[in-house]
Amino acid sequence: MYMKNIFKSKISTLLGVIVFVAVIGLSLSGCMSMAMGMVKSQIKDYGIYDNSVPLDQQCELRFMFVNIKSFNGKSVAWGGKANNMGRIKVPAGTNTFVFDWLQELTKLSSVDYNAVRGTTTYAFTTTTSSLNNITIPSAEMLAGHNYFIGGGKGIDGQLRIWLLDMTSMPSDVYGDIVAKAPKVSKTPTKLEGKWKNSFGEVFEFTGNTWIQMEPPMTASNTGPNEIWLKGTFEDADGTLMLYATDTSLNGKKWFDMSFMKQAYIWKYSFNEGNLSMELPWVMPATKYIKQ
Repeated sequence: MYMKNIFKSKISTLLGVIVFVAVIGLSLSGCMSMAMGMVKSQIKDYGIYDNSVPLDQQCELRFMFVNIKSFNGKSVAWGGKANNMGRIKVPAGTNTFVFDWLQELTKLSSVDYNAVRGTTTYAFTTTTSSLNNITIPSAEMLAGHNYFIGGGKGIDGQLRIWLLDMTSMPSDVYGDIVAKAPKVSKTPTKLEGKWKNSFGEVFEFTGNTWIQMEPPMTASNTGPNEIWLKGTFEDADGTLMLYATDTSLNGKKWFDMSFMKQAYIWKYSFNEGNLSMELPWVMPATKYIKQ
């Protein structure tokens, strides 16, 4: 899936913040609620950069794994540590950012059980990766929108940095108001069935439930596994509100994520029996063919 990025370079985007949270949750074997609380507690609110600008002329910048050092040529200090996460209101318009990417990942490297002592020793390995003085120049940012700067390494070892407009992906993680997902209904809708695009991505609608599958190593999923999401939806005049309630890395073992309140606001239409799906400011209208 090709994402519409504000920052153009040798990069690609992930499936929004949800992928990051889902991976954390899966690695903790079901402790996703705890992981969510940890993530939210780590997001620092830096307030408003320029109080002289009316709020209706500002947008919100959200960031993960980056420490922003300069905004429109002026020094700032929005983070100064590894795995930094934050948010700040900035004036809409043309903005330039300079920042460092700094990420630490800790993995369990070995487990040693001593039968004589009856003790188990766990060894962990922490890997630190960084890249300094990354510039996103002249980004056009709209008033009232929510933007996200993030970065990470794909399975190919390449670092990808992105600036993403996530206005159509409201998330409780960052304080967006997302309604509770509607209850499951088996009544078929005009979207009923399985739909697939030319990139191998799949949407399947049954009643008011949906499943989405992103293949590995695509523009929206740079990891080695398929990423699956599912939930229920509401349809209002060509606008779909997809509420994500479960996630999976293989489509077999699902993990409940309803507590995090993540949604996707899609536009859709039909043309000669094909389904056109658009995630505004993220993914342009893409044709899906019924399977």
